[in-house]
Amino acid sequence: MPSAEFVQCSAIMHRPPTHLYVDSTVHEAIELLIEHHMYNVPVVDRNEIFVGEISVRRLIGLLLPVSLSMEMGLKNTSFMRETLVDIKHRLGVVSKHPIAPYIATDITVVHPDSPLIDALMLLYHKYIRIPVVTREDGRLVGAISLITLLRALESLE
Repeated sequence: MPSAEFVQCSAIMHRPPTHLYVDSTVHEAIELLIEHHMYNVPVVDRNEIFVGEISVRRLIGLLLPVSLSMEMGLKNTSFMRETLVDIKHRLGVVSKHPIAPYIATDITVVHPDSPLIDALMLLYHKYIRIPVVTREDGRLVGAISLITLLRALESLE
């Protein structure tokens, strides 16, 4: 029989969450995204305080010619011819740069004591993974995704 108390995010969150540091490089971010098959990664400072996320979308922007990645950049690319060498060159230029300028800081989070249903609604409506941060000091303590939930449900059997 289900418990009468609501389930908190802390009950199923993945800990410790995979993350990067603000001073990590673009190269380190790409390696982590590839290694963990992730589309975005939480970013913390050296005190583990949540700062935001770095996403594949932001990194793809680094691979584009500047004329395309600018806010009001070109929309028609039919005249352009790109090679993998061109793209690799652009990546090489920024690979040692810190990720700080590319971090999205307006990220929705939940807290360990937040109702799990809140995280599920966020996953349903928009997000792939939700960072779990402490209310007191904003430390990153976990993450919740559909995979996290499915693993928790599987363990009930």
